[in-house]
Amino acid sequence: MDSDKLFFKYPFYFIFPTFIIATILGLVLFSTANLEQSIEKKLFEISISDVFSITNNSASSIQSLLKESTDYTSDIKLNSALQHKIEESLKTLITPNIKYAYLLYRDSRGVFRFLGDASKHEDKAFIDQKFDADSPEWLDIYAQKKALIIRHSMLQQLSMSYLVPIMYQNNVELILAIDFSIQKVEEINQIIHMIQNGIFVVMAVIFIILFFVIIQAVRFRAVKKTAFIDKLTNVYNRNYLQKYEDFINLNDYILATLDIDYFKKVNDTYGHDAGDKVLKQVADTILLAIRHKDDIVIRYGGEEFLILAKTRRDDHLGALNVIERISHTIQETRFHISSNESIKVTVSIGVNLVPYKSRTFSEAFKLADIALYNAKNKGRNTIDIYDENEYTQNLCLSLNEIKAAIEENRILCYYQAIVDTQTQKLSHYEALLRIIDKNGSIILPEKILPTIRGTFVLRNITKEVLRICYEQLVEKPSIAININLNPHDIIDEAILTLLKSYAKQKNIAHRMGLEIIESEEITHRDDAKNNLLMLKKLGYRILIDDFGSGYSNFIYLTEIKTDFIKIDGTIIQKILDDKISFLLVKNIVSFAKEAHIKVIAEYVSNEMIYDKIKSLGIEYSQGLFFAEPTPSIAS
Repeated sequence: MDSDKLFFKYPFYFIFPTFIIATILGLVLFSTANLEQSIEKKLFEISISDVFSITNNSASSIQSLLKESTDYTSDIKLNSALQHKIEESLKTLITPNIKYAYLLYRDSRGVFRFLGDASKHEDKAFIDQKFDADSPEWLDIYAQKKALIIRHSMLQQLSMSYLVPIMYQNNVELILAIDFSIQKVEEINQIIHMIQNGIFVVMAVIFIILFFVIIQAVRFRAVKKTAFIDKLTNVYNRNYLQKYEDFINLNDYILATLDIDYFKKVNDTYGHDAGDKVLKQVADTILLAIRHKDDIVIRYGGEEFLILAKTRRDDHLGALNVIERISHTIQETRFHISSNESIKVTVSIGVNLVPYKSRTFSEAFKLADIALYNAKNKGRNTIDIYDENEYTQNLCLSLNEIKAAIEENRILCYYQAIVDTQTQKLSHYEALLRIIDKNGSIILPEKILPTIRGTFVLRNITKEVLRICYEQLVEKPSIAININLNPHDIIDEAILTLLKSYAKQKNIAHRMGLEIIESEEITHRDDAKNNLLMLKKLGYRILIDDFGSGYSNFIYLTEIKTDFIKIDGTIIQKILDDKISFLLVKNIVSFAKEAHIKVIAEYVSNEMIYDKIKSLGIEYSQGLFFAEPTPSIAS
């Protein structure tokens, strides 16, 4: 009785041992099949030891009969004496085990036809009679140009065809074929089949038992699922969270808390039934926006949802795209409260990008909730990312401020000249990101990039900078501009598609330089390297920025065929006083010259630094000594 209760309460526990038993029996069955094959193989080896050599000799004999011929097929058809000699040669192959021996050719339509047959009169094929090859393997002999064995599956016999090519000028002209078979050892066969049939019966019984166990397990799972699924929205409920929160690996997800803005007004204005309809539609919208195999949605309050978006610790972009997609889709959707009336709603979302830094799920959840609270305080209808560094949070623009700047066209570029070191004449420009805040102040990259690093907004900023620079290049066909890309841009399809489209325009790609900071993140990714080579092939100039500052891989520079190295400015600034910095720059320049790579020195701020880099033979220079960044480029 107790065991029956155990079965019905925990049916999953019985599936595994049952499956193991069935697997073991399956392996035994497989072994018996292998045993039968081994016996068949041994019988073949014993029986055919002389067959191949005799057949090959016969093929050689036929080849010698045709040694004066330049058209084997036509000569055999026209020469009855030659036909008789060939058939006599074929008849010598007939034995109790070799039932058939015949000579074939393939006509211009690819049909096999007889040129000789050693069969008895009633079975004998006539010249040019069609031969139906029962296997596509017959055609392999024309490619391999060597003898071929084709096995046949027969119940009481071990059977094969042995094909020998007869060559003319290194082409297969004719095929000598024999059909060979021997009787299986019936006693061994019967024993093996008895074992196999017994295993089949036992396995059938096991699978029937397993079938009923699985049915019971599915029913148990369905009952259990109803306890964890919210009936209104069809997403997981608070019970699921309480049951499994200790088993969630915080390294695998970012946490996002979502709240429907002013939902109480929806209930108060239209009634709770309408509110429930809106809740269900919002949940459906969230489910459509997530990646079903990766992400988890939980309704943990009245109008509050928790989203666990799958991520990698070093790349939050994919997970953040999911959150952005949810927010955007809800903004763009009208939610029906009756058959002829619909309303729009918005959501506030708080995101914790680093839940793995928390000791427990509850702590990580609280940080996402704090971000949600901040989103509501900032006016709702926004995404706020929790930042543990309060100083950085106060110093930098918020994610929402940067998003607003993009939407309101407050992104711009300043341009700093890069000059020929020897002549100090302008070579090209570097585009530098700026944002105009709502007070009209110019915001520098150090107050922008920390906020958007690792988010979808960084990609949008890159696209905006590319657009601005593209327009400058179109307007001013004599200038060239370098643009800074981050490692993720090199593998981002949207960025790559944009660059491909620009490359189709005349006189654009070769005037646009792509500056990338070298990092292990891109040097160890084949797709990044391939994309850089593709962009270079399209005409873009490739520059490695901040070289020497940390991770520097000289071999990688040659692999991606980089055009320029930009030596990190902090090294250039110390070149006069620090011997190590001077030696580092000297070695980089020496390598670059050997590798035919041009060098740019950044942060050249005075004449003494300029004189030093000039003496080292650095081709190009950039810094305040030559020009400050300006918001416009002279025509």
